[in-house]
Amino acid sequence: MKLECGIVNESFKYQYGLFSTSPRIKESKDIEIFKEKSISITTGKRDWAAFQIMFGSDEEFMVTIGENPVFSPKDNFHVVRLNVYVEGMANEETQLCLVGFVEDDDRSMKADILLQDAAILVEKGRVQPVWVEVKIPADAKSGIYKGRIDVYSGYMFEDEKKVNSMGFDIIVKDVMMPAPKDYRFYLDLWQHSSNIARKHEVGLWSNEHFDILERYIKSLSELGQKAISIIASDIPWSGQGCFRVKNYPSDLFEYNIIKVEKSVSGELAFDFSNLERYINLCFKYGIDKEIEILGLICIWKYEAEGYGRVTVDYPDAIRIRYLDRKDDCYKYLKYKNEIEKYFKAIEEFFIHKSLIEKVRIVADEPLDKILYNEVLAFMRDITPSFKFKTAINHVDFIEESKGKIEDFILYLPAVSSAWDEITAIKSKIKGRLAWYVCCEPSYPNTFIASPLLEARFIGWLTAFLNFEGFLRWNYTVWPENPRERISYNYPLWFAGDTNFVYPANNGTPLLTLRYKSLKRGVEDFELIRMLEERFGNCKGILEKVWDLIFKVKDIKQFYCQGVDRTDLYSVEYADYAKAKEILLNALDGK
Repeated sequence: MKLECGIVNESFKYQYGLFSTSPRIKESKDIEIFKEKSISITTGKRDWAAFQIMFGSDEEFMVTIGENPVFSPKDNFHVVRLNVYVEGMANEETQLCLVGFVEDDDRSMKADILLQDAAILVEKGRVQPVWVEVKIPADAKSGIYKGRIDVYSGYMFEDEKKVNSMGFDIIVKDVMMPAPKDYRFYLDLWQHSSNIARKHEVGLWSNEHFDILERYIKSLSELGQKAISIIASDIPWSGQGCFRVKNYPSDLFEYNIIKVEKSVSGELAFDFSNLERYINLCFKYGIDKEIEILGLICIWKYEAEGYGRVTVDYPDAIRIRYLDRKDDCYKYLKYKNEIEKYFKAIEEFFIHKSLIEKVRIVADEPLDKILYNEVLAFMRDITPSFKFKTAINHVDFIEESKGKIEDFILYLPAVSSAWDEITAIKSKIKGRLAWYVCCEPSYPNTFIASPLLEARFIGWLTAFLNFEGFLRWNYTVWPENPRERISYNYPLWFAGDTNFVYPANNGTPLLTLRYKSLKRGVEDFELIRMLEERFGNCKGILEKVWDLIFKVKDIKQFYCQGVDRTDLYSVEYADYAKAKEILLNALDGK
């Protein structure tokens, strides 16, 4: 067996299966993958260094990152084992993950999933990436840490032999990164708990469901998530219209976390126990800045398919299911006075729990301004303690709604087209200002097809815009079999639009290269804010890093016709690594 191995950076996304019928390993660009045998990475403390090791061979073989024996029922194969060691750091600080591939919309296979498997079979001519991540402890001493990568090979019961060694350096600066719960970056990834229950085959809001939810919440907390997503009615997005996708049926319906009953005498009662349990779970992991309630306003309708209003004298299409104890039948609230009682009960719950200041009532892209303003006025009148947040794709909405809505989340193409107007009214916004992208091929984005560094660029763009954060709708909105087929509803949605993680068979989230790249971007944002806080006037340093990352600094040019994303910002790892090094050196005083 002729084994090839090399080191590539953390932002490399290997792909195969497109424009080529010959083994990819023989192509010139793949030969470059095996060229580098070392890498140097600069970090702070409570930070992490990451890179990938690439393996390929002229015959089928297995790669293992564990210590247990490995055999294949398919045939007898050479087994390549990997061991990574860093001088001066505990072994448990180093994590290895085999990288799994998913099929993109163009049917090419792209690296994305950080697998939990210890071994994998690699086809002849394919390349297998292994993710290497070294966590830098908060109490680590600054300096250079030497790392070694040892590669062993064995066949059946023969003695294993060391066949290669490679090295890496981690340069740790005397700069303490904040803990994720203390990040300034306002990350808001919407949570879809019903889909998590479905994919892990547990009962909605059961103890088993909450056990699994905890693992997903923990993964969100490690990104620095700030907001808790509460779905407070049934199917507020009408399943994203999933019933229209006939070639890949997928259940995307989300359900109310609040239980509602009507007594025999006609009195409504509301059970907030699941809601409170979920909030407490998020608080446990430091996700405690905001409780965003979705499903009370701006309900999505697909009237042709039957997903319209169920109310009689209330204008919005809100769907609140209840159990009628008079006949033990489930029904939906139909009258305005019942909707009013429901809204007031939610407000009273949060007031009683002393959480009302954290609550935001969220509207997702209201299309009917007249309807939205009518419902908004109704809610502001009957529940005066509520504050409101809106994700919008047209900037004129801000001017019309200032004073009524606290937080605005702006669609990035709208930000680009109306940058002058936004700059003029930013000071008039009472709450937070953030941005989002979704669905259509707007950029930067986090699709499977997107350059991996675009997820990292999100942090840089947020800092450059001087916005507080970023919203994405899609942490776990998986189609039916996400690990087998993530491409869904194309071309309205692009593969990867629906998720940052995948469901593992053991009830945990499988992280992705895109997750890691987003986390890196959030931390780059933190370094910029640390620099501004410490030095105040740091324009010269920021100009150096802006020059590395941005090719165009006029946001108005971001969506001009004929402009390619690569003309706007860098998708080269070296530029981001250099920019981070500049920030760390400045903070370290060197």
